[in-house]
Amino acid sequence: MGFYYRDLEKFDPMKGEVSWAPFREAKNIAWRARNLLHGRNNDQVQSLASELDSWIDAYFDSENESSIQMLKDEKRYDLLDSDEDGNNWEIKSEAQDEFDIRNSDNTEPLEAAKEVFESMDILHAPDLPDAKDYEYFAAMALSMIGSYLDALENTFDIKKMKSVKRLTKNYETHEVSRFGSQLIEAMEVVTYAESLKSIARIEKTMRASLEKAHKKDVLIVEEQVKAQITAMHNENREKQQKWGQKGKDKSLEQRNKSQAAVLAQWDLDASLQKKSNAKAAAALWGWLVDQRYKQDLLEFSPETIEKWISAHKKTLST
Repeated sequence: MGFYYRDLEKFDPMKGEVSWAPFREAKNIAWRARNLLHGRNNDQVQSLASELDSWIDAYFDSENESSIQMLKDEKRYDLLDSDEDGNNWEIKSEAQDEFDIRNSDNTEPLEAAKEVFESMDILHAPDLPDAKDYEYFAAMALSMIGSYLDALENTFDIKKMKSVKRLTKNYETHEVSRFGSQLIEAMEVVTYAESLKSIARIEKTMRASLEKAHKKDVLIVEEQVKAQITAMHNENREKQQKWGQKGKDKSLEQRNKSQAAVLAQWDLDASLQKKSNAKAAAALWGWLVDQRYKQDLLEFSPETIEKWISAHKKTLST
């Protein structure tokens, strides 16, 4: 799936109609996200989503730079490509078979956003100085609803290599499954946003109790409240780390499985081997979409598949 903030340009995030078909749950997810963003207007919601998208890009850029340096330190130049001057370095796709290198292809948007708030110093945009963490996740959920609604109306034409208007609403089975996956992802995001707001509300109540205790010079209450806040944060951090590691392991395993299936199909189909890498990747993308739920595979972009093919050809030629 994915997080595409520009889908909010086609969908009114705070008042736009959400289709009840093929899944009635979409309306409820949108309502929950809008409830978290009460008082915000469309421009502010779009700004929240755009800002979060920029931070996620910055996070992946930082991960890429750190991974390149790690491979250099490990003397694993066989897993790196560079220009003739050795200035611009790129990580080969096979590096992910040995190392946990996070990028937009193997990391869910929710996990990436969590990493942003855990590991980066957030500087809020001037027009949203009072933005709360949970509002960014609510905006992300609405962006995903926008992507879902766009997919109901449009489809990707492989021949034209662009999105086109659907002629009918007779969805294929694999499309309905993909729509369901989009909504599950949006539901996970809005649920996480609600948990952040609950934590913020509890902290506010505890801090109010702390201020009241200060006035009464009840130091023991101060220590108890601080301990409760610390314990709550530690418990939440432990859960995030546990979920994050499970997500990393599962994502890496499914990515490798999907890559192996795609390259096996390329090896079997002589007609694909005669095509350019880009055309073969486009054809294999369509195959991967069709086989995704039959073989429990992940969907990757044609650009990523093209890189796999290129690396695979190099391996075969050596």
